[in-house]
Amino acid sequence: MSTLDTAVHCLGPGGARTVHLKDFIKDAYTTALDDDELVTEVEVKIPPKGSGGAYLAFKRSAPVYPSASAAVQLTLESDVCHDVAIALGCVGLTPIRATEAEASLRGRILNDKTIATAAEAARAAADPQPDMRGSAEYKRQLVVALVKRAIQIAVRRARGEEVEGAHLYA
Repeated sequence: MSTLDTAVHCLGPGGARTVHLKDFIKDAYTTALDDDELVTEVEVKIPPKGSGGAYLAFKRSAPVYPSASAAVQLTLESDVCHDVAIALGCVGLTPIRATEAEASLRGRILNDKTIATAAEAARAAADPQPDMRGSAEYKRQLVVALVKRAIQIAVRRARGEEVEGAHLYA
């Protein structure tokens, strides 16, 4: 949902308010909710025609947290990337928007070179901590591979193809 136009509707004694998802998640286990508020609705806008997305996560097995994940949502006009959002998961305390990677694709034709450039920019945006799921460098390498593959799947889906893509297991 971090790559989509997502709003969180909240309600408390002070009334209703809407917070964009990027402003809702403040830190690990911390949101913008006040102590006396609750979430009443999550609104996700439908992307425009010519859009496609993909979410990939690399895991050891189904019930565990991923070592790394990547989500891509993009809109194509002809073969040019009109808009793009790239979010990285499990490589920071909160989801990370890879804004440099997004900028490297926007307004360009998507090919192996531009996709590789974006994947390297996503690698630079990642801030993983070493843990039982892998070293920081291992997770950065996963980000590169996941972002490349997610962009490729999103492009195919934007062109109208039905493409399988989900969790990858070690």
